[in-house]
Amino acid sequence: MNKNPIIVALDVDSADEARKLVNELGGQVHFYKVGMELYAAAGIDFVRELTGQGKDVFLDLKLYDIPETVKRAVAVVARTGVKLLTVHAVASVMRAAAEGRGDS
Repeated sequence: MNKNPIIVALDVDSADEARKLVNELGGQVHFYKVGMELYAAAGIDFVRELTGQGKDVFLDLKLYDIPETVKRAVAVVARTGVKLLTVHAVASVMRAAAEGRGDS
């Protein structure tokens, strides 16, 4: 059976609210977006929780900083198993993000 192609936005301000939604949807949805609001509230640990449950994650952080910082941040995110990550479309930032992702 193919996975549902829908990405559900977890646009809430706590991990508890996000967990409730993920639990309600159960096996019907496999892909979730974690944006800045939830990330600020629950951090990378919640992202790891989702990927640890076999969920796909779109981390919508719109990274933009000096290239080395973006490269290092992307390297950390890449180790979590996140499937999608947003970065700003500035050439130096995009190159740094590509370097940071390594083989992920």
